[in-house]
Amino acid sequence: MKPIPLLLAWLLLALMIALFIPLPIPYYQDFSVLYFSDKALLNGIALYDYPAQLEWVRAQTRPDFEFHPYPYPPWYALATLPIATLPIAAAARLWFLLNLTMIGAAAWMLTPRWGIPLRLLGILAAVMFIPAFGLLIVGQYSAPVLLGTALFLWAARRESPWGLAAGLGLMTFKPHIGLFLALAGLGWLVFRRREAFARRAIAFTTLLAVWLAAFGLLADPRWPLTYLDSLLRYREIPGVQSCGLCASFSVGVVRLVTGQPDTRQAALLSVLLGLGLLGWFAWRFRGKIAEPALLMCLAVVFTLLIDPYLLNYDYILLLVPLALLAGRGVRSLAGRVALLAAYLLPWVALALGRAGNPLLAVSTLLAVALLWQNECPIEDAPAAG
Repeated sequence: MKPIPLLLAWLLLALMIALFIPLPIPYYQDFSVLYFSDKALLNGIALYDYPAQLEWVRAQTRPDFEFHPYPYPPWYALATLPIATLPIAAAARLWFLLNLTMIGAAAWMLTPRWGIPLRLLGILAAVMFIPAFGLLIVGQYSAPVLLGTALFLWAARRESPWGLAAGLGLMTFKPHIGLFLALAGLGWLVFRRREAFARRAIAFTTLLAVWLAAFGLLADPRWPLTYLDSLLRYREIPGVQSCGLCASFSVGVVRLVTGQPDTRQAALLSVLLGLGLLGWFAWRFRGKIAEPALLMCLAVVFTLLIDPYLLNYDYILLLVPLALLAGRGVRSLAGRVALLAAYLLPWVALALGRAGNPLLAVSTLLAVALLWQNECPIEDAPAAG
């Protein structure tokens, strides 16, 4: 069966499962922000009109219901709008299945040279990776960025302009973890601009960007201004400034030094760390940086090391370097142990609760070490087809 009919069949099956099989998926966690923002939008409330949203949502739920401003671009809400037509329990189940599909599809595209049995095991390993597992349970929103990265690499291998543009578009769904990935991808296309496929990909990406910006007007006619206001409101939520739940490297360092997490101090540290990493990567990988697989791996670890506002499920992006390193075959015994440890350490973090968050950054540092020690996932020539 061809991919599109197969995808449509799976989506229909997922809808049937969501409606008629009572899977115990919680729905009053992170998923509720997406659901009620979309639900309010269907009832004529602009996506970033937080006071009107809050009043409407509490009228539908309870007076003390905790509802946060919507912190993502308008096209994310519009793309998921059909979910809000379902009852919330069924909608949460469908979102769970859609996230599962995106993670599985990403794992499949990241392992093109594995045999089918190994690729299926790779999908299982991706789903059971603790950041992915946590994302599925709470109904988080990072999976499109993972899928976009995998799609970009799949398309780069095949020199597919539409795939490259679509991958970049998906990276924008959660900008604070997708921004550097998208910039790296655009930079690679500009570097390859003398080739016809890259020029077409740049043109498709430009058209997609214009279309997304116009499409967003359906969610909020003033979204370029109101979206910024929504982000500022989000920063005022208790716990965001201190970010006791953050699993980022910079917040961990600030907590270690001062005894308290603080995203403002962590942001300053992240700027300094980012400048250092850029210089370090440019020196170490000069001459190889044009390889899309290596470039995306570096963009992932750069994001995971310098972004001050990361929660544990955002480390789902670590699947990109881990999968590519595993697919290439890490040569040394020490490298294989480090690769296995990078995958398994988040399980220890799960057992330790918040105290285990630094282990996610340690997993990222292990991936950096493997990339650094000539274990670079350099791709072969583009595959045909």
